[in-house]
Amino acid sequence: MKVAAAKLSPLLKSDAQGLILAEIFMNADELFSISHLAEFAGTSLPTAMREVDRLLDGQLVIQKTVGRARFIQANKKHLLFDSVSQIVAFSYGPAAVLPPLLLGLDGIEHAYLFGIWAARLSRQTEAAPKEVDLLLIGNVSRIEASRAAARAEELLGREVNVQFATSLEWERGESDFVRMIKANPLVELALRP
Repeated sequence: MKVAAAKLSPLLKSDAQGLILAEIFMNADELFSISHLAEFAGTSLPTAMREVDRLLDGQLVIQKTVGRARFIQANKKHLLFDSVSQIVAFSYGPAAVLPPLLLGLDGIEHAYLFGIWAARLSRQTEAAPKEVDLLLIGNVSRIEASRAAARAEELLGREVNVQFATSLEWERGESDFVRMIKANPLVELALRP
């Protein structure tokens, strides 16, 4: 089966590879199971294992084994660590950076990336995303959300525009804004602990 080329970075071979790299390099202090990386990237376990094995061969990641489980972490001592981090921050970084920052926000029910970033990932535009458009659903503190967005901007190196909708506004879909958002590509962020 031929894998579709990466839409967010011409330097990468697939979106799954980009998402796996983003999760590992944008959260460089964390350990990840291969099953988590597969789920995060929306790919099969064998595909994720092949990607991880390539990264291990290149010494871009390190592996820690607990029993039969393999845990992967970015190799911060590798000469290309900063370069790879910059590439994935620009391309696939929003999907990896935002969930941990949003997880602790009170009242958040769902979070979506929309706009050019989501459209490009879903292959509906060739335009390069200059900023990140983020929609938060629920009764979220705008101050807390602004702090999370500011931290994401530091990590991603570009502006994060946050929009808000209550659960009721989102479900009803009556406002022009919500209808416009729902009519275009969305990427739901996994708000996991």
